[in-house]
Amino acid sequence: MTAWPSGAFVGRLGELERLEEGVRQAAAGRGGTILLAGDAGMGKTRLVSELGVRARAAGAQPLLGRCIDLVGAEVPYLPVAEAVRPLLAREDVRGLLRSARELRWLLPEAVVGEEHTRRDGPARSQLGLLEELLALLEAVAAAAPVVLILEDLHWADRSTLDLVAFLARNLGEQRMLLLGTYRGDELSAGHPLRRLVTGLLRAGVATPLELGPLGRDELEALLLFRSGQLLPPALREAIVIRSEGNPFFAEELLAAAGKGDVDLPHLLRDLLLQRVAQLDRQTHGVLRVVAAVGRDVPYPLLRAVVDAPEGELRQSLRRAVEHGVLVGDQAAGTFRFRHALLAEAIYGTLLPGEREELHARLAAELAGSPHRVAAELAQHWAAARRAPEALAASVAAGREAEAVFGLAEAVQHLERALELWDLVPEAAELTGLDLAALLEWTAEVSDQTGAGPRAVELIRRAIALGAGDPVRAALLHEHLGRFLLGSGSYEAALAAFGTAVELVPAEPVTPERAHVLAALGHALMLGWRHDQSREVCERALELAREIGARRSAFRALAVLGVDLAYLGRGEEGLGCLWEALHLAEDLGVPEELGRAYTLLADVLTMLGRQRESVQVAATGIALARRYGREHGRNMPLAVNLMEALVDLGEWEEADRVGAAAIRAGGAPWPHQRLVARAVLDIGHGDYDRAREGLQAALATVHDDKRGRAAFDIARAELALWERRWDDAEHAVGEGLQRLPAREAALLRVRLCVQGLRAQAELAALARARRDGNAVTDRLQRARRLLGEAREAATGAAAVTPTAAAWRAIAEAEYDRARKHARPRSWEEAAAAWAALQRPPIVAYCSWRQVEALVAAGAPAADAALAARDALAIARRLGARPLQEEIERLARLARLDLAPPVPRADQGSGLADLLGLTPREAEVLGLVAQGYSNGQIAAALVISVKTASVHVSHILAKLQVQNRVEAAAIAHRVVVEAEVARPPRAR
Repeated sequence: MTAWPSGAFVGRLGELERLEEGVRQAAAGRGGTILLAGDAGMGKTRLVSELGVRARAAGAQPLLGRCIDLVGAEVPYLPVAEAVRPLLAREDVRGLLRSARELRWLLPEAVVGEEHTRRDGPARSQLGLLEELLALLEAVAAAAPVVLILEDLHWADRSTLDLVAFLARNLGEQRMLLLGTYRGDELSAGHPLRRLVTGLLRAGVATPLELGPLGRDELEALLLFRSGQLLPPALREAIVIRSEGNPFFAEELLAAAGKGDVDLPHLLRDLLLQRVAQLDRQTHGVLRVVAAVGRDVPYPLLRAVVDAPEGELRQSLRRAVEHGVLVGDQAAGTFRFRHALLAEAIYGTLLPGEREELHARLAAELAGSPHRVAAELAQHWAAARRAPEALAASVAAGREAEAVFGLAEAVQHLERALELWDLVPEAAELTGLDLAALLEWTAEVSDQTGAGPRAVELIRRAIALGAGDPVRAALLHEHLGRFLLGSGSYEAALAAFGTAVELVPAEPVTPERAHVLAALGHALMLGWRHDQSREVCERALELAREIGARRSAFRALAVLGVDLAYLGRGEEGLGCLWEALHLAEDLGVPEELGRAYTLLADVLTMLGRQRESVQVAATGIALARRYGREHGRNMPLAVNLMEALVDLGEWEEADRVGAAAIRAGGAPWPHQRLVARAVLDIGHGDYDRAREGLQAALATVHDDKRGRAAFDIARAELALWERRWDDAEHAVGEGLQRLPAREAALLRVRLCVQGLRAQAELAALARARRDGNAVTDRLQRARRLLGEAREAATGAAAVTPTAAAWRAIAEAEYDRARKHARPRSWEEAAAAWAALQRPPIVAYCSWRQVEALVAAGAPAADAALAARDALAIARRLGARPLQEEIERLARLARLDLAPPVPRADQGSGLADLLGLTPREAEVLGLVAQGYSNGQIAAALVISVKTASVHVSHILAKLQVQNRVEAAAIAHRVVVEAEVARPPRAR
């Protein structure tokens, strides 16, 4: 087991108590995650060390892994492997590891004696690896609660951060505490750990703990303990002031100052080296080796590398430990620096030439280890300026990282290999790759991590090398087109796909020919050129089936399904898409599975079948997680899911999906998730964040036609809610100019509806100013927009039922522009959208219906009834702007929005009217008041699970999809019952 230093513990008692409480909660089966932040030297390591001692004394099993700056950031899961490795001595753990497939890649030493099975085939998924690791920890926790401590996460590789995110979301019922430490002052705005911490805290699956400076009393107590006596007042005051509450700095200042010496060093680096200066030359050499290794150093490695007799080496290590420079781990047989700052300072003293020679010796020794890690070798060979060895190790490290889904780390290794290539004359022979192949590989992995522009740059370099084989050149152009699509450069992508088709001979028929044809068809489809795409895909499908090219057949079939759906042959198109999905499942290729789910979800949404789209997208995302590709090319699935959830009024879940997508960072088509998130922000009334998101999206949308259309609709919506009517009109005009009349008919209807809404407001302003000419002009523009909306809706009606619903709003908005109060128009529009299960638009139409009822002089009870329905939906959505508009209208029109409200004490009435049990009626009354399951449980003194079961039964009995619809029914039933009562009985 890992040795944990103990001794007197000064200060931080409050923080330690919070950590110990976390251990107690874990022991009780309520696992959790604590993220401990503090600047360098604030005592994070000392605090977690003390926790480890106390946790072990309480019967828990502490496991420690450290992230290292000098070496390790490119080694996937390095601190995790370090933390778990001590468990390999246990036979039950070794048995689990022998039966694990994915963990064998992370801990190959777990199968010693079974060398032939160490890596029996590639790892299947990142999620599989994480799940096996969680299962391993669960098995250990069955005997004793586990405290997994990962130190210095600011240096962690991306894969380790993925693990932290996974564990944090899966420890709720485990006997485990995950404790991560990091330097908050080292997190830049774009640092991946910053995004991770923000996301975990927002999701409520992690608890923050901040280590601030020690107070004066604590510092003085620390100085008293370290010195063993009271310091002279001047010295004590100087250290307290100069250390600024940092305990490590205070200790170093004390050691450097000596008794009574107040002439303290000005530079921290000099201060850190003062302690080392007291050691002899031989020990200095040992410390430089430890610093160059960059991690906990096994004694055998020191013995092999340090140029000194073993007896002298041991004496040097003893002196370093006694002077508080190194810390020894007896159980692991390793040494490390007491503080990372010491390692950095000593490493900086290595002279040119000395540094290279030392890293070369380390690399040579590590290369002979049976458990060598290519990433570590690559770092040392590169630091040694041994280009051939560094190149070979970097390529090997890229393969190893990719095998365990450390794609971000793989990119770093491959980029280093590219930097070294020209320095190695025999590079191709050494790596088994030519430069074009290395560029292609690096581009592919870069694209998978979301670095689309870099992928484009790399693949263009590969093309520029001038591949002699036209088929290979064609495939490189196909890659270029794919990367350009992901970066939003549509026209350039289309040209690249066209070149690819031209380069592959039509005869004889080859798999490459079918492949590039399918790719071209996909690009044409994305540009709404569905007729052309259909022809190309039918030809590609025919060729692919003829020669048995199943993957190309899948791609052609999937795109053909989209084309047919957009050409008005919806069921036929869905049939192709389902067939393509089944083919992708047979192929078992993660990329194609993601494509199949994405296209199917997109078409279902377009056809107005949002509920099915949600199910498909959620299934696809779950599968993407299993393959470790949730945040790469499958990111559009998250966008599809988010858009469908927004349409269905499930904004809370859409918020969760959107937050996860934003946290994931770089991915192809970043503008898609930014626009989708902005649409939700507009609905919530967070206009500033929506504007920031749209500005960021504009920088990446380029000439992606579909992406630009979504952007135009979103920016028009933002302008409408911000009452910038002229800006909304401008956005609508630009959007209509960009959209083809036939292929994008549905999007044209939506833009026309927004334009009519703007014209209605502008016409009202003109009337208020008594500007007759302006009123006439606005009505003329509204008529033109209505004509375009009718024409587009007629064309889109053959494709999707939403076209008629959008036209209903267009007609109603035109009546509003003409100041014709026709409540029936808005009621019909609301009914059309209700049939499509679109509560947000239903609420908007109901609001406008209330306006029309008030303007027409309808009875206040009728207007109040519609207003209550709209307000109930707006509140449950969290649609603050719409809610405020409804409430403002109600105040002006003196509509009573409060009574009657379904309450728990009206349960018997609801039960009789809706066929519910008395308890279910009580629950429905609370649902109608906006109670969450937790609040319902508290109000009725039942468990949250029981409350959830009641809500599920209510939804089933009322035959509705969500709480919003159930609440609306409850409101309407109570209102109608109230209205039906005789006046004297009310």
